[in-house]
Amino acid sequence: MEHYDEHRLEAIKVVEALRTGVPTRVSTRTLPDLRKNLTDCIRADLDSLTTGQIPKGRLIWGQYGQGKTHVLTTAEHLALDRQFAVSFVSLSREVSCHNLFHFYGRVASRLRTPDSSMFGLERALSKKLASDLHKTPILVPDRYIHPLPAIVLENYLHSAGEEQNLLYGDLMGIRIPMTELKRIHRQSRSEKFPSFEINFRTKDHASAYFGCMADTIIFCGYRGWIILIDELELVGRLGSQTRLKAYQNLHWLLNWSNAHHYPIYVIAAAATSLQNDMWYGGKDDRTLMPKLAEEKLGKNARDEIISFFEYALSSKSSVVSPVSEGVLAELLERIVELHGRAYNWDARLDVKNVIHNLGETTLRTYIRATLESLDQMYLYQEPIQITPSVLEEKPMVEDETFFSIPKAQEDNL
Repeated sequence: MEHYDEHRLEAIKVVEALRTGVPTRVSTRTLPDLRKNLTDCIRADLDSLTTGQIPKGRLIWGQYGQGKTHVLTTAEHLALDRQFAVSFVSLSREVSCHNLFHFYGRVASRLRTPDSSMFGLERALSKKLASDLHKTPILVPDRYIHPLPAIVLENYLHSAGEEQNLLYGDLMGIRIPMTELKRIHRQSRSEKFPSFEINFRTKDHASAYFGCMADTIIFCGYRGWIILIDELELVGRLGSQTRLKAYQNLHWLLNWSNAHHYPIYVIAAAATSLQNDMWYGGKDDRTLMPKLAEEKLGKNARDEIISFFEYALSSKSSVVSPVSEGVLAELLERIVELHGRAYNWDARLDVKNVIHNLGETTLRTYIRATLESLDQMYLYQEPIQITPSVLEEKPMVEDETFFSIPKAQEDNL
């Protein structure tokens, strides 16, 4: 029976992760860091959050296939290794940033912790008591724009069974009716539900849930909440008013104006097409959005949007550029070594020849070509030359109405 020691199993995991295009924590640790300057900045930001400082978020730009998602995945693994909770979401037709509460539900439901393979905080919260909340800022008056999520959390820790499940769902963004919440409160606390000066509205008070969740993550023993947003360029598919709202929400989430003091750190990645098509192109959001903000919301909103674009195009944002040939060769040589270890053979490949044959292309194409060459040589014991045409990927084409929202709905956002 063929022997698989620990090192061989690890090599198999890395090779298969590369084959599927989904980096894992093992592959991140094992392979060379292609974006060391960027990952060093992210490490420094995570270290700041560990000490209680709230770092400004980062916006990462890059062309399709140059490694933006890989940078986010690396950040996810770095954060989990440092005992942070992480939510990683990609924007889509169903997930956008223009409705902050709806977006909250998506990121909360994708919450990962370093000590569990399950999404969410149920396991960690099961070890907590309601009396423990008084040692945290969660019950401090005016900590959040609205006290509702803190009350939901407190009731969750006082409840059990079906009621607790309903309250947990509310904490994850699936709101329960106020009549039901009041009933649970009276049943579990034997007291009247507190009255609010202003009724909770998801349109106005969604940030309270973000703040409460971030504090709850600290309460559960983790170091903060890392939110990773991929494919941000899809915001460009929204209508003008919903784009404005998305930019405002991103400005708050990235904390570029120091608008919140919650342990949240956000990294978003966008294709440069967002700048080319929407910021410098025919629509020119850098001019249109401040005017629209002032017209709809006043001068403060205009200044906020101007600040958003300034930060988005400043040194706080980073560009994922093609890696140098030397760094690329180092990565591919490492893949050759791991392939040989994984399948127990004398793997040899002229990676510089692979790079030369493919010419200028995406990082994922170089990796695919290397794996394809190694697989063919392993199976047939003869060299094979991979050409760009063999690995050609069909371009991604989107429906022009992909992200559109009917104007009647947009006016109500």
